Amino acid sequence: MIDLVIRGGQVIDGSGSGATPGDVAIDAGRIVEVGPSLTLSARRELSADGAYVTPGFVDIHTHYDAQVLWDPLVSPSSEHGVTSVVIGNCGLGLAPVRPPDRPAVQRLLGGVEDIPQDALDEGIQWSWENYPEYLKALDSSPRSVEVGALVGHAALRVYAMGGERAYRDAARPDEIAEMADQLRQALAAGALGLSTSRSPLHCDCDGRSTPSYFALDEELNALAEVFRSEGRGVIELSFRGSAGDDPDAIEGELAWMRDFAVRAKRPVTFGIAQLDACPDRWKLAYDRALDARAVGIELRPQTLGRMQSVLVGLQTVHPFAYRPSYLALGELPLAERVQRLRDPALRQRILSEEPLPAPENDPFAVLFDYAGDRVFILDENPDYEPGPEKSLAALARREARPEIEVLYDLLLEEDGQSLLLYAVANYSAGDHGVAYEMLSHPCSLMGLGDGGAHCGLICDASVPTFLLTHWSRDRQRGPRFPIEWIVHKQTADPAALFGLKDRGLLRPGLRADINVIDFSQLQLERPRVVHDLPAAGRRLVQGARGYVATLVAGQITREHGRDTGARPGGLARAHAV
Repeated sequence: MIDLVIRGGQVIDGSGSGATPGDVAIDAGRIVEVGPSLTLSARRELSADGAYVTPGFVDIHTHYDAQVLWDPLVSPSSEHGVTSVVIGNCGLGLAPVRPPDRPAVQRLLGGVEDIPQDALDEGIQWSWENYPEYLKALDSSPRSVEVGALVGHAALRVYAMGGERAYRDAARPDEIAEMADQLRQALAAGALGLSTSRSPLHCDCDGRSTPSYFALDEELNALAEVFRSEGRGVIELSFRGSAGDDPDAIEGELAWMRDFAVRAKRPVTFGIAQLDACPDRWKLAYDRALDARAVGIELRPQTLGRMQSVLVGLQTVHPFAYRPSYLALGELPLAERVQRLRDPALRQRILSEEPLPAPENDPFAVLFDYAGDRVFILDENPDYEPGPEKSLAALARREARPEIEVLYDLLLEEDGQSLLLYAVANYSAGDHGVAYEMLSHPCSLMGLGDGGAHCGLICDASVPTFLLTHWSRDRQRGPRFPIEWIVHKQTADPAALFGLKDRGLLRPGLRADINVIDFSQLQLERPRVVHDLPAAGRRLVQGARGYVATLVAGQITREHGRDTGARPGGLARAHAV
């Protein structure tokens, strides 16, 4: 007798093939058989009548580095069918680290990824120094998802050079050798690869650019040689100008990426979006990736698969934050702040003021102009491809009022808890035409959800659900994708690239990481602000309805939207190709 049979579902196996009716048999955490009307006896049967049965989703771009140490649910990703997450992206990470440098590494993670320092202070229980010890700590913490890790280049630099020189100097030969040795140890212990950042906008809490920004070619080439000799791993990076700060840098950066991939003999993946200032520049990256693939070089641009957006609200970001009269009440509890903001005299004073300069540790503030045609109302069932009629500009025209006044009043709705959608990338034409082009490109890779990061800005960890509902069912403003293709892009495709050969497909012998989805009922909920991080830290979360069950290693971790208490998730290790 085996452990479990999922019966009567429409099986989408992750390969890109269409759905077929069938059962999935599971024993000892592995799939033992897939097919119609299986006769195996099981200790439990799970009905999938009318539902899709898919592999669990693999989210390869998260920043749960700290959260996985205190949150066994790894939420909200686990609420969206995600069964494996990859941490250590964008050059960041918590290992290797010497005890005196722990504050520097922590302040870098918190600064770049907008994670409250109080939460990190209270939530991280340091018990490691080198990377193998860190992986052991990850593996020993029970949780509901599997966690794989990239080695953050910034942490390597701090470990080899110390917490001061790493932020300004070129590495000496002995320091480069130390970084290479630490990377080699990490890969041998099961790290999935390396991440680095070449962006000066990636700053710690003190406004210092990330240490990896200061790495010269000699250092980077030495790390590439480790990959060449080990023959495993993937390289993830943020390139110069990726946030629009230096759009002309992309040609040189793409050439460097290709050279690095050749030196390392390993895939390189990077995030890129359409920017309003240069709306066609993203195509260059996809063209170069296709050219590289033609000669056996793997460059994989990551796309979010929808507009990149910021959630505007009194508890997140808004255009009044640095106006003097608002600053005077910015630390008040929300209810008291809302009451004060409703005062007509104060309202008029704030509306008439010019903002003060943003502090250095808020580099993105200058990039947000809150243009009325880019700010949208969020309905109860969130629409991430809103038309112009849902914009702040349209609402202001209908009410014959200035946009800034309408925005002020919208922020006070729902007792100050309302959130608006502000499109900052991938939406220059006001629709998802560019997102469709990116998704359909043969080199594209699903990523950039940033789960665990930008706690006061975004909640894109919900993208796995959005991709299914929007692109395979609900889209009205352009073509859709078959659901089997969307499933493939979230399962077998990322799993294979990151060396996770034991998952991503519903095949005998592979891990039983599985979703059962009532597609007719699948629906994103509205995002909301909660204060459930350590030290009552703030973050944005977003739930979903319609997941009948999620299984990790054959154990049901969520059933009908509820956590079951099962914690089968461990460390996801790469498998050498």
